[in-house]
Amino acid sequence: MKVFISLLVILISVLLYFNLQIKEPFQEKFHGKQYSTFHIDYREETIKIGMIGDILLHFPLYHYKSFLPSFEPIKEELESLDILLANQESIPAGVEFGLSGYPDFASPTHIIDDLKKVGVDMISMANNHTLDQEEAGVLAAINHMKNVDMPYIGAYESLEDLQTDRILQVDTISFGFLSYTYGTNGHETPSGKDYLVNRIDVERITKDIGALKQKVDFIVVSMHWGTEYELEPNGEQKNLANAIADAGANIIFGHHPHVIQPYEMLTTSSGHQTHVFYSLGNFFSAQKTENTNIGGIAKLEILKKTINGKQVLSIENPSFISTAVLRGEPFTVHPLIPVENQIGRTDKSVQRHVFGE
Repeated sequence: MKVFISLLVILISVLLYFNLQIKEPFQEKFHGKQYSTFHIDYREETIKIGMIGDILLHFPLYHYKSFLPSFEPIKEELESLDILLANQESIPAGVEFGLSGYPDFASPTHIIDDLKKVGVDMISMANNHTLDQEEAGVLAAINHMKNVDMPYIGAYESLEDLQTDRILQVDTISFGFLSYTYGTNGHETPSGKDYLVNRIDVERITKDIGALKQKVDFIVVSMHWGTEYELEPNGEQKNLANAIADAGANIIFGHHPHVIQPYEMLTTSSGHQTHVFYSLGNFFSAQKTENTNIGGIAKLEILKKTINGKQVLSIENPSFISTAVLRGEPFTVHPLIPVENQIGRTDKSVQRHVFGE
């Protein structure tokens, strides 16, 4: 009997010990999943990041008092991302500059307010229309973005502004952002004020990435490049993408052609991987050229796994949500699938073009 009691005490002690090793998986608040066992503590965080393409406010779009009705059909998709960038291609200098379309755009500033209301977290400003209203237009646009707390990249009001890192953090994952353009349609940057717009220069881009990647988990580069209306990237885009990948960038979002170009995964000689969306197409415009009413939202998932305190970061599940602009009163942006018959283009064909499947 004494032996039985002794064994029972030992058994109860062992059970109590192991019970203390098991953590209640829902005691702590975190964004993701947690699995706890005797020897493994596993956590998983997923961040969704993406970008929409060219926003060009031609006539009659620049007369809209609000853009919210135009974005309402696609708002839910936009808001589903944790970080969303947009290429605001027509400079939002404001009514003081005389609202206008191509070739020298001057867009209303409230496009920025409304983009923020539908989920956009950062504006890429480096493009061929940045200097359409010269230095004053850039400064006016930046001033408004600062007033409404909209982060921006690619164009700056001073050298100090240029040298300020653009970093966003979601939970414990940090992202650094850079933006460049091939040119500005013949509009020259004033002498001594190169900070007004970032121009593509491989040496500079490599240096910028090298400095920023020491401070963040991921580098995202917004590139205004390529040939207008071409459905495939050209050689220069390919070469630049490889150089940017070699420098250590993780994601490249491209724009300017106004049509969709494919996605590609680049792997450098060191094994580093870079996700490239060569062109996102037009997100919102009044262009009539073939294929310019189709665009999309490029998306990637950032996965952070923590195993017994050790972190592993990865980028997974690249995807593309096809969108279409319907001409009406007002023009509206829709997910492509519900309006395929009206557009004459299928989501399936877009996915094949983007991913080659």
